[in-house]
Amino acid sequence: MAGPQVEQEAAGDGASVADRDAAGRDVDQTGERQVITTAYATVVVDDPEVAATDLATLTSAVGGHVQSRSVHQGENTDEYRSLPSASMTLRVPSDELEGMLADLADLGDVREVSQDSEDVTRTLVDLDARISALETSTARLEEIMAGAATSAELIEAEAALSERQAELESLLSQREHLAEQVALSTLHVELTAEDLPEVTADGFLGGLQTGWQALVSFVSVLVVTVGVLLPWLVVLAIPAVLLLVIAKRRRRRNDTPTNPNNPEPVPNESA
Repeated sequence: MAGPQVEQEAAGDGASVADRDAAGRDVDQTGERQVITTAYATVVVDDPEVAATDLATLTSAVGGHVQSRSVHQGENTDEYRSLPSASMTLRVPSDELEGMLADLADLGDVREVSQDSEDVTRTLVDLDARISALETSTARLEEIMAGAATSAELIEAEAALSERQAELESLLSQREHLAEQVALSTLHVELTAEDLPEVTADGFLGGLQTGWQALVSFVSVLVVTVGVLLPWLVVLAIPAVLLLVIAKRRRRRNDTPTNPNNPEPVPNESA
């Protein structure tokens, strides 16, 4: 019957543990390490955009590629100032990484270089052993399906096979990703322009420049002050106008005669 055989194949790849340990010892003895390397560098250049283009060309020449690239043109205003810069993430063959780091000196002044390494030898050995065991198990389950005598046995074998195939595809994907990380190192490069000191004029020109800057600052402050006070002046002007109108009306009332229907008697001239 196929039932016990299916259960045996679906029990896992416990028998491969010894194989993984043996493979790991073989790698330790041969010294064939699998290492993922990531490097970081900061370079001061004359023109970051041009340097980024040159670095991309150099990367392609050694068989690598640009994974990401961004360029900042820089700003220089009274409120904010930033230098031009460029950021790049490169993938280069692992055996070309040291040469790439050395070639950065041709672009400008290398200010900082750091490098991190992660040994994934054991992980790859484990993946290879599990993949091998799953491939063997998958082949046996396919044979069991071909010889299944009943529908129940066939359904049970198909379920076990689907589970094994999904696990196998996941492991193969992990293996491929790690192998790609080992084969191509990652290099992060920051390219920035030189921060040149600001030159100030002396003597008459220096005084003229200082005076002009002071005038501009004064006008700016004056404009801001007027802008702040203007809404208040409008609000205060309305009651002031009303008070003025009321005062004029009262003054007119005070200037009119008390009883206009009884004028004062005119003196008799004949008397």
